[in-house]
Amino acid sequence: VKFLRYFSISFLIILFNLTCHNIPKGEISNSQRVKRNPLIYSKNQNIDFAVINEYDIENATEYVLREADLILSEIITVPTAERTFVNTLLRLDDLYDIVSKVSSPLELLASVHPNRKIRDISDESILIIQRYFIELSANEALYEVVYQFSTSKEAHELPINQQRFLESELRDFQHSGLGLSEYDREKLKRIQNRISELSLQFENNISSYSDTLFISHNMITGLPDDYKENHLQADGKYAIDLSYPSFYPFMEYAESDSLRKLLRYMFLNKGMPQNVSILSEILANRKSLSELLNYPSFSALIIEEGMAKSTEAVWKFENDLIEKIQPKANWDTEQLLQLKYDTIEGNGKTITDWQKDYYENQLLLKKHRVDSEQVKQYFQVDNVIKGLFAISSQLFDIKFSEIESPSVWHSDVRMFEMKENSDNSLIGYFYLDLYPRENKYQHAAAYSIVSGKKINSDYQYPITCLVCNFPPPGENTPALLLHEDVETFFHEFGHLLHDMLTTSELFSQSGTSVAMDFVEAPSQMIENWVWNKESLSLFATHYKTNEIIPDSLLNRMMKARNIQSGNNLLQQIFYGMLDLTLHGVSDSSNVKSTTEIMSELQNS
Repeated sequence: VKFLRYFSISFLIILFNLTCHNIPKGEISNSQRVKRNPLIYSKNQNIDFAVINEYDIENATEYVLREADLILSEIITVPTAERTFVNTLLRLDDLYDIVSKVSSPLELLASVHPNRKIRDISDESILIIQRYFIELSANEALYEVVYQFSTSKEAHELPINQQRFLESELRDFQHSGLGLSEYDREKLKRIQNRISELSLQFENNISSYSDTLFISHNMITGLPDDYKENHLQADGKYAIDLSYPSFYPFMEYAESDSLRKLLRYMFLNKGMPQNVSILSEILANRKSLSELLNYPSFSALIIEEGMAKSTEAVWKFENDLIEKIQPKANWDTEQLLQLKYDTIEGNGKTITDWQKDYYENQLLLKKHRVDSEQVKQYFQVDNVIKGLFAISSQLFDIKFSEIESPSVWHSDVRMFEMKENSDNSLIGYFYLDLYPRENKYQHAAAYSIVSGKKINSDYQYPITCLVCNFPPPGENTPALLLHEDVETFFHEFGHLLHDMLTTSELFSQSGTSVAMDFVEAPSQMIENWVWNKESLSLFATHYKTNEIIPDSLLNRMMKARNIQSGNNLLQQIFYGMLDLTLHGVSDSSNVKSTTEIMSELQNS
């Protein structure tokens, strides 16, 4: 069933004992509890995130699955002669949407909430919901009525978007094991269960991992003054943690090669050593799953749903790219090697992964006279947000306003509304959670909280959250972004716009619910505005003087834009090939570890 695509983690059956949270019994009715539960969503109503507790999460999960069962029963009991798209496929889409309005906020809370109990219970509830949909995807009665409709005259005359939805549902039923023997269907469920458990463990091992490198004053040579100020401890040492604002500047500026090597090792070993064995088990189970469904590999199963359609097409694409990019990558490497040779006599033979960022930054400084620390003075976070809004307003004829005193999960979080410029009609709401904190998701992502969908004659407003990990304000300075962080901000805001500006009739096709190998296209278009002089003039002003970023600096930045583009693209191709290789192994006698496979691919 299509809903399965919208979860990054799967399911584990957990029976909740409500009394373990000391919730008084018999004091309020079930209807009152539902009415007061901030996760029981009424159409176009905001979620009261600040008051959500463990009981709300448990109760909302139980409630929404009961509602889903009622819709399921309604769909299945429609008489054959009366079956239509509206009472079958559209109601199934309604079911997905109703459950998503609980599961999607919980996925966000599991990733960002500062309270561990909230994170844990959110994870557990997501797993319960996922188990429900695993069972639903193997529901033969539901499959029969969807298939029955697919043979009708109406099904052959559907609009293209509805046809696509019907086709994807039928395919997803097959991917869920319908057509297999009862024994194999049960085996498939067990495999899916295990993959889900392992995936959750893998993600949590990374998100909960923390480590810090403590170094003395004489070891921090090369780092910017504000960086040193923000990491100085009371005992005179400097604490370098693994968050993005801490890790990346250290890799770019720290002169100590040995410390960069150590910090890089710490960064790449989050969740270790547990995740090595977990990854191997995930891959083995994915391989078993694809074999049960009669696919040559797990990659073949997944890629079939995208635009590329086949692993052969993807491999050809990757190899063609390598052939085109390799000459530029070789030239990029020569530039770094020459700089290293000039800096460290006799040691300029190779560039290691803990040296690349450092020498790339040195290349920017020495050859192009682009100092990232100087550039970031023109990108105060509030100004960047205003710039994003101004550019989006011009592109899409929309406007933004901030919600005062929103109900949020952390004091850093800000909330905004988006409206049409033309008639002031509401489009939707979104949140910005921009700075790192302990146990928060460590990368950048857009989370859909409520998806756009046509409901009768009305439209359900989308609600989205942008989660990033940008450098926070210092004691004496506002939050300032490196230009590459500005590019990341625009990229992720592109995903947010994709979600917010949807006009899809169906939840299942709303916003970023598109082919996986297309979903990055809109955000990549938006990120290009950070390289446009006219757009930068709207917001790139010095945080102290309000001076617009000088043309001379912009020209040098533009000239240096592609200095390591070859190597950077090869790195992305490597990630793709590693994914294809790990998920494309069909020989069960292959006993190489994931580490060995990665090493061989890196050196090939």
